[in-house]
Amino acid sequence: MIYQALEKIIKLLQEILKNLKEEDSNSSSSSSSSSSSSYAPWPRFKYLDGEFKGNLTKTRTMGLSDDGTIHSLGYKSDVYIKTNTHDDRIEKQDTGYKGFIGSVKASDGYTYFLPAYASSIARLNRKIGSISVEKKFRMSPQVRSGAEGNNGIIYMPSYTRTLQIFTYNTNTQEVSSFTPPKPNRPANFSHIWGAATDKKGEIYMPPALGTSVAKIDKNGGFKYLDGLPVTSGVYGFSVKYVGATYVEAVNKIFCLPRQGKMFLVINCEDDSYQEFKLPEDYLSVANKNKNFHGYLGPDGWLYSAFWADTKCFRINPSTLEVQWKDYENDFKDGKPTAKEGSGIMSLGTGYSTAALVKGNSVYLGLAGTSRAIKLEFDV
Repeated sequence: MIYQALEKIIKLLQEILKNLKEEDSNSSSSSSSSSSSSYAPWPRFKYLDGEFKGNLTKTRTMGLSDDGTIHSLGYKSDVYIKTNTHDDRIEKQDTGYKGFIGSVKASDGYTYFLPAYASSIARLNRKIGSISVEKKFRMSPQVRSGAEGNNGIIYMPSYTRTLQIFTYNTNTQEVSSFTPPKPNRPANFSHIWGAATDKKGEIYMPPALGTSVAKIDKNGGFKYLDGLPVTSGVYGFSVKYVGATYVEAVNKIFCLPRQGKMFLVINCEDDSYQEFKLPEDYLSVANKNKNFHGYLGPDGWLYSAFWADTKCFRINPSTLEVQWKDYENDFKDGKPTAKEGSGIMSLGTGYSTAALVKGNSVYLGLAGTSRAIKLEFDV
């Protein structure tokens, strides 16, 4: 009987070991060195129907109208893509728009597309699903992001050496700009590529090439936060942070790196901030360009948006635990390589850009690929 009992125990241990190996092989994921690893199923990968070949980065904007259509305007190409979320299909429109990046879902019923290489602001009437474009600047303001304050003004930081903050008043449709004071610590670059609003209507902006975190309070006052220089573990022209995401559950703003090695957490309660390093095993295999503007998933985790990498990392905003997974096989879609499966022109054009959450799914902007993707969550 003892022999039979030992035999059963050995078989049970072998089965457990086999399941663990299969799970590790299927997920290729790793968690940070927290005492206990939380579990949440990873979202399922799906290619949308429809293809759009040619051109470089096609779009870095996404706005959802009330009928369930995602509207995406062109970045460096004259492009207008509609994504039907009811049948998961993309369709290129005959008339295109060029030079836009970032989308702000404003409180006035419009979603605004921000000008990087355009001199106009485009807006989506979410109720009827129509796009209008109005020239507002003499030249391209070179903004990369924006956020709405509680005064109805959208603040848009410039991605330029001398920082400018451009403003658009949603009540009057007037634009303006101002040049903030320089930060206390010396900085050769003041570029900003991210902005997020907290529940009080105050806006936080992480540095892209600089080292200081900027804030615009609810009265429109600008300042730099006190704290250590923000480096994300990189130097020079390496872009640290793109995008910013507010998580109301913890009253913090999370900024995920593009080329950095850390993520930034801003505490909106006291304006303190801290950087946390991504896991070494992830950094050892990840592409330099890891992420293009992360997002808060339907499951409550912060996710990176694929850029030059098929790997995705996620952060638990409550515990700061980090996990990652490689979706390379999903990108291949039965083809020999991810490049053939996705139709990506080169890693420099990106697998995806902006992300938009709708229900239990996340739609990712079409970058240098010919096929768009979505991630489906079990929540």
